[in-house]
Formats: sequence, structure tokens, C-alpha cells
Amino acid sequence: MCGICGVVGVGDETVVERMTQALAHRGPDDMGVCFFPEEQVGLGHRRLSIIDLSDCGHQPMPNEDETIWIVFNGEIYNFRELRRDLEGRHRFRSNTDTEVILHLYEEVGADVVRYLNGMFAFAIYDRRPTHEGRRPTVGDRVLETDLHSSASGRPFSPRGRLLLVRDRLGIKPLYYYQHGTRFVFGSEIKSILASGLYSPDINWQGLYDYFTYLYVPCPETIFQGIFQVPPAHALELDVQTRELRMWRYWQVDAPRVQAEWEGNRDSYEAMKQELRNLLADSVQRQMISDVPLGVFLSGGVDSSILTGLMAAVSSQPVKTFTIIFQGKDVEFYNEQDAARAVAQKFGTEHSEITVDIADPTEMLDLVEFFDQPFGNPTFYLMYLISKFTRSQVKVALCGAGGDELFAGYPRYRAMALSRWVRWTPRFVLDGVRRILEFASDDYRTPTLRRARRFLDGLHEDFARQFVRWTYFLTEEQKRLLLKHPAWTGGRGNGIVVPSDRIVRRYLEESPLQDLGNRVLHLDVQTFLPDNILEYTDKMSMAVGLEVRVPYLDHRVVEHALRIPFHYKLRGVQSKVILKETFADLLPERNQRSPKKGFNVPLAIWMRDHLDSYFDQYMSWVEVERQGILNWEYIQLLRQQHRAGKQDNSYELFSIIMFDVWYRKYILRRI
Repeated sequence: MCGICGVVGVGDETVVERMTQALAHRGPDDMGVCFFPEEQVGLGHRRLSIIDLSDCGHQPMPNEDETIWIVFNGEIYNFRELRRDLEGRHRFRSNTDTEVILHLYEEVGADVVRYLNGMFAFAIYDRRPTHEGRRPTVGDRVLETDLHSSASGRPFSPRGRLLLVRDRLGIKPLYYYQHGTRFVFGSEIKSILASGLYSPDINWQGLYDYFTYLYVPCPETIFQGIFQVPPAHALELDVQTRELRMWRYWQVDAPRVQAEWEGNRDSYEAMKQELRNLLADSVQRQMISDVPLGVFLSGGVDSSILTGLMAAVSSQPVKTFTIIFQGKDVEFYNEQDAARAVAQKFGTEHSEITVDIADPTEMLDLVEFFDQPFGNPTFYLMYLISKFTRSQVKVALCGAGGDELFAGYPRYRAMALSRWVRWTPRFVLDGVRRILEFASDDYRTPTLRRARRFLDGLHEDFARQFVRWTYFLTEEQKRLLLKHPAWTGGRGNGIVVPSDRIVRRYLEESPLQDLGNRVLHLDVQTFLPDNILEYTDKMSMAVGLEVRVPYLDHRVVEHALRIPFHYKLRGVQSKVILKETFADLLPERNQRSPKKGFNVPLAIWMRDHLDSYFDQYMSWVEVERQGILNWEYIQLLRQQHRAGKQDNSYELFSIIMFDVWYRKYILRRI
């Protein structure tokens, strides 16, 4: 796990050095820079040593004749099998997965990505004057699709090129910026900013979307002109012409197989067996490491299964790490007993960290690792558990992806329930809604907030309904919060469009047949990489911890999205097929426990701790000077929340995180 960066069209090597140094937290073990003055191309790398701890793993790494160079961030879990196919034709100087990618690229070119099982973001600089790779074959395998004429329909550049690739699920981040003849990329936006080649400017559409989603959806960022390489995409830059092309190399395609499985009990058992085989194999692959590793254990279904699968193949007790909350006010969020039950069942070496937020300063300062406003406070829990875990191990597995693949979130139950509630006369629903409006909330559980949002979204079309259930500020609320120059896209950036367009597009483009699986596919492509994986990567890398995600092995994802939705959600029971498949690994009491999720008691924190931020930093004078937010509407949200009339905690927290980001990244640079 590392940090990568690079430039094209810049003649100063110190630019690359600054960019690389900005990523020091991602790779504290080693630093490398290479620069090609004639081509004006530079590559930088920060290394966190996991596989082959020797100096042989130093990057940037060249092939034998130094015509091809790579900088790599991630882990390839099938690199040993690939290496065996390549060893007869290439001379290896290390035991790294990086060198396997390099030599495989020599043979198959850009199709290298189709062979890789893992999480990755890498850049390959091919200096050869002609493309010397032969047809894409490795061993007895032949690729079905030739990418050498994708995207624009034209062959790739006959001269030097830079190839950027991001893994199928977006586990590892990759950003880029192009202006004129200059091209800059990095694992984090701060690396691009450190280049000195970009002047910060707000992307108003990104800001508008942020206040709905609490993150800026890919491929946009909060910075105008800086973009993300989307998951499952590759990008090629012609070093000579600076022409940029991008294409998608992987997509879930499940309708045919799903139709064959419908209603067949034998097929249901076969689905369970294949799920067990695939996930067990994924866990075993992802336990490969030359350093100690452990697992994040919440006590929920996903992490409990991982712990059991790890224990089955580990020669030593598995190291498990759990976050706990103390106090009656946060009892809903505490999973201490459930986690201990799993740890006892598998005889793990169990460690717990207690969360306290007497002072929120550290929480707010973590915006530095996102480089963007990020409003999901769960990032703080990930930071705390990563920091604690890093004191004992260098690698940890986590259960990210289980909810998105097997319908674990309350919104999926809301979707099923809405089909029945719609038959209820509207005057009855309006009456219930009015009753809920008068209810007072002590914020110990999110139940009242969820009920209100469920009823508010019932009479919208499905895309807006789903956004209402899942996300935060509505279009109407954003028009109250954001002043005219921002939400109309002032300052020359054009008029913004509604944020639900993203949900609509992914639902319409999904190849899956039933609505339930299309919604899961939507979340796998949006909520998972832009939110869950974003804070997982940024917070774990902030402390130099590598986090692996076995549920997001692309084979597991493909299989899970082929399973009919009604096998995942049955009535109010979620993750049905997952629980049945791994029932032997789940303590009985845990199977009956309601889902709590990896969440923080934000409503309480906002009332008791974080509200003071507004008085300290967001006075009427300050807000008016910025000219972006409406101070009066912020006060209304605060008053409603303090009185227990409306849980506005996420809305208020998103405002705070934007203000923290704005002060650090815009005001300091003006």
C-alpha cells in the first residue's frame, strides 16, 4: 500500500519531489522519484512495505531494459499464479506483485488489468517508440476482448504513453488534472496541489452535490478541473500529443445467470456453496502478507464471517479489533457484547478501543487527509480504529461491501416496505407525518429520523425517493442554504443540475433485471467507492495501515449481484442468503441482533459538543464574507436540532466540514 504521483509536460524534477513528499503518510517506509528530462515525464512513489520488505521492491520500478516504468499502489492477490506463468520468459529481481504487473504489461499491454485480482491504482510509463507487446495471452488463457481499439475506436499511440488504471471497485483512489500540455496525477489531491501547477477553484456542481451526498460524487471533485479516474476505468495519455482517452474495462453483467437461478432450490444451494467458496478463497488470498495482520470486528454479520474464515486457515490466533461506546446515551451504537461473542467463539486475540469525543478538534482536522469536504462522521471511527490497530499490525481486513451486496442497510427494507405502504390512503400517511412532526427526539437512536424521511419520500418518483431515504439535503433545502452565486453556478461556471441525476443514471444503465439488485448495483458504484471506501482508504493511510476488503473481490461481487434480490431481503430480514451460508460462523445471539452499523452518535455529539463551532467560526460576518451559505438558514437548523424537534445533525456537520475545508484550502491560498 503506497502513494503514487507523476507529471507530464514539466521540466523541473523538484515538482515531482514535492508531490511525492506530500504523500509521505501513505508510504513511510521508502520514497522514490524518477525523471526523464527529454520527455518531461516524472514519476513518484511512497512505499508502505507489505510484500517483499527488501530494497528490491523500491519504486518507480523498471523492466529489464528500462523502457517501461511503473508506480503502484495496492495489492495483487493472485500475483504468485501470474508470476509462475511469466517466469520462463522474464527475469525477476524481486518477489513483489509490482514486478509481476510490469512484466505482464510487456506481454499484453493495457489488457494487463483484466488478469489482476486485487485492489490497485497504478501508472505505467511506456517509453518504447512502438508497441512491442504481443497478443494478450498468459499461459493457456486468452483474453476475449482486445482493448487496443477501445474508446475512440483508434489504436493506441505508436509512441510513448502513460497508462493510469484504477481497480474494479474503486478501493484505491486516483486523481488527475490536465491543463494545456501539462498533466498531473496522484493518489491524493494534495499531491496535485503540491505540484504548484494548479490554482484552487471551487467546482460549484461538486459543492451542490456534496450537500446532498456528504461527499463529491466521482468523477468530480470539489476542485474545478481536478477529476477522479472512475472505478473499473483506465486512462491513457499520449505523451507526444497529450491526447487523453479513457475506457471502462469491467462491468457486472448478470441477467442471464440470474434468470437461470430463479425459483430453483437446487440452484439456491449451489449459489450458497459458490458464495462460500468464493469468499473463503478471497479471505485466504488476502491474508498473504510478510507483516502481521488482523481484522476489524464489529460483531455484525460481515466482520464475524471474516473472522471465522480467517481463523479456519490461520496457524495463530486471529487479532481482532473493536470500537466500543460507553454510556447510556450511546448504548444503541455499542456492539461490545456481540464482538466479544465472536472473539470467544474463534479464540481470537481481542483488543477494544473506547471512543470519547470530549474535544472535537481532532475530528475536524482530519479534513486534511480528504482534501475535500467530507460529511460522513464515520470516518472518525475508521481513523481511531486504524490508529489503534496500526500499533499492533500493519494490515487489517474489514467487512466493507457486505451491506451493499447483500441488502444490509435500512433503506433496502424501506424500499420493500414502500410497495405496501403506497396502498395506504394519503390522508392517513399525512396524519402520521404530522404526528411525527410534533414528536420530540432525544437522539439516542436514529429511529425517528428514519421514519420521518421514509414518509417524506413516499410520493416522489423512485430516484428522488431513494435519495431522500439515503442521503441528506433536498433540492429545496439546498436552495435555502446556498446563496444565489453558488447554487445557480455563478462565477462563470454555469448552472448546476439536480443531484438525483446520478442515481437516475446508474439505475437506468444497470444491466441487472430486478429493481432490488439494480439498487444494490447503484450503491456498489456510488455509495461504496465515494463514501465507504473513500474514508476507509484515507483514514487508514493517514496512519500507515493497509486495509483489505475480501467482500470486494470482483468474483464475489459478480456472484452476489447475480443472486436474486428476494434471496437477500426476506420481509424485514436482511442478508438472508449470507447468514444461511455462514450460519456456522455466527454466534446464535448475533444472528438475532438488529443491525447497528458502523456509526457514531452524531445527533448527540452535534448538540453537546460540535454546535459551538458555529459560534466560534461562523458568525454572521464570517458567513456573509464568504458569500456562499445562508446564515439565517443555518441558525434555523441549529435551533431545530437543539430543541429536539428535528435531527439536523448530518446537515449541520456537512456545513461544518465544508467550512473547515474552505478555510484550509481556499482562504489560505487566496
